[in-house]
Amino acid sequence: MRARISFNLFARVLALVSIGLGLMFTGFALLSLQAVRESTERTLQERLLIAQISANRVDDLLRQTITVLQTVVEQNAIDPDQRWPDGRERELRTIAQQLGDFVLHVGVVDRDGIVVWTEPYLPNLIGFDLSGNRYVAQVLGSGRSVVSGFFAPESVDPSAAILFPTKRADGSVNGLVYAAVNLRHPSMSRLLGPLGLGKSGYAEIVDEEGFPLASTWEQQSWRNCRYGDRFATLIRDRGAVVGQCHDCHNTSNDRKKQDGVMAFAALSTAPWGIVVQQDEAEAFATSRTLQQNLFFFGAAAFLIALFVAWVLTRSVVRPIQSVTGACQRIAAGDLSEPIPVRGSHEMSALARAFNVMRQKLKNSLDEIQRWNEELEGRVEARTRELAAAETSRRELLRKLVVAQEDERRAVARELHDETSQALTALVVKLEAVATSPTADVTELKSQLHPIQVMTNEMLREVQRIIRDLRPAILDDLGLMSALDWFAESRLASEGIRVALETVGVERRLPSEVETVIFRIAQEAINNIARHARARNASITLDFREPLIILEVEDDGCGFSPEDVLARQGATGSFGLTGMRERVTLFSGTMQIHSRPGQGTRLVVAIPVEGANYAKDTGSDRG
Repeated sequence: MRARISFNLFARVLALVSIGLGLMFTGFALLSLQAVRESTERTLQERLLIAQISANRVDDLLRQTITVLQTVVEQNAIDPDQRWPDGRERELRTIAQQLGDFVLHVGVVDRDGIVVWTEPYLPNLIGFDLSGNRYVAQVLGSGRSVVSGFFAPESVDPSAAILFPTKRADGSVNGLVYAAVNLRHPSMSRLLGPLGLGKSGYAEIVDEEGFPLASTWEQQSWRNCRYGDRFATLIRDRGAVVGQCHDCHNTSNDRKKQDGVMAFAALSTAPWGIVVQQDEAEAFATSRTLQQNLFFFGAAAFLIALFVAWVLTRSVVRPIQSVTGACQRIAAGDLSEPIPVRGSHEMSALARAFNVMRQKLKNSLDEIQRWNEELEGRVEARTRELAAAETSRRELLRKLVVAQEDERRAVARELHDETSQALTALVVKLEAVATSPTADVTELKSQLHPIQVMTNEMLREVQRIIRDLRPAILDDLGLMSALDWFAESRLASEGIRVALETVGVERRLPSEVETVIFRIAQEAINNIARHARARNASITLDFREPLIILEVEDDGCGFSPEDVLARQGATGSFGLTGMRERVTLFSGTMQIHSRPGQGTRLVVAIPVEGANYAKDTGSDRG
């Protein structure tokens, strides 16, 4: 039975190790394939880069030639309408000399597409009709210069051409001058090579119809068109492409027909492109060698690793049963008894590792227990904080209710002390007038005059009470106008000069924000009138996003904010305390800078949208 158990355990461990090794080497194989693919892609991108660099070189040479041709044509004023020759062939000779041997010949074509002269003189080309050539028709029709693809009358050497229109004084096209490019010029060969493409690689310049205009393959010629129109779209879109090519040729007798790598890059100044080709076996030789080496190395390494795993598994399986009992105790939750360390070196290390794991697990459980206790303590502390916050909220609500009742009580007292008594006196006087026996109008008017005066005073008093409760000017004209009115009406009568200032762009604020700012300013202005004994006062509103900032300052006697707040808290008065609580309700800040004999400055900042941009910082001494 023991032998059966050992065999099963050995087989399972060996199978697991084999699967692990298989997965590992599968990953290694995937990484190897990725490396091979990256090497292949790098090879392709190198060929594309060669094609693009060659295209840029040819572009630069063509651009330089076009510039020279344009300059000399404009300077020499070639006119196809004149009779040729009439002495103007010297001008054409000058153009040919300035363009150099990069150009085979220079020709003049009239409006009908007839060659009227060439330099050097080519008698078989004079009078040749080029009107059917699409590049000539394009220049004569559009009036713009063109670099052609394959451009070769049958009687002259094959070439491409740079065609530049000639124009009359009224701007109409009367012909063109073309320069037949010598595509076999040494400078063209230098632009295409050497390319480092090995023995099978070569580069070609092709036009949009697939004609090879120039090639580093000596056996290539313009008569052997191997590409067709496969590059026409890329040349038109000025594109570039690279890839493996298995059908790159149109002729069955082409000796270069092979599986290869082809890169193509279009020119920007001509309807040409650069084709770079190389045999696939030569181009990917490094990648394929790497692939073979990785395959053989991976297979050998897997077999060696599998053998080593088999040997190590046999040496571990037998003594591991001696540790099984201790591990079962740990699984049952008994972490107090250590695992005995005995047996082979490997099993001793395993036993020590299990002991370390046991001790760490025990420490972790103890630490988790401590964390649970700490978490419970934090929950209790947070619960106490929430309870304190709820208590503060209730106290604030109570104060708001008390403030509301105090305001109502003050209104009732003013109505009782002022308005009620005045109404009583008014009733008495009206009764006296009503019971008066006199019928003299003049005497009646004199008796009614005091009643009229008293009525006006009562009306003003009622209006004052209404304004104190909610000034209509705040809703109608805005916060700044309301502050101006209240400060002027409250402080001017006390002989205090008031200065109002606005910072930023004055605008209407939410109604509740305007109300709380006005009430705070109202309380501050009342304090100046009652207690400050000031000569000057200033009020500043700063419309600063996202805050509205109120500053009220006076040069009065000053006071100690801490002492006043302490007295108000003890007496239940709501002066500075009420202002602070209004600010707190709107998530704002209030600062009082004051000392006895040094005046007072109140700074209140409230978010316009009521967000928590700041917390109350308390009173600061200035």
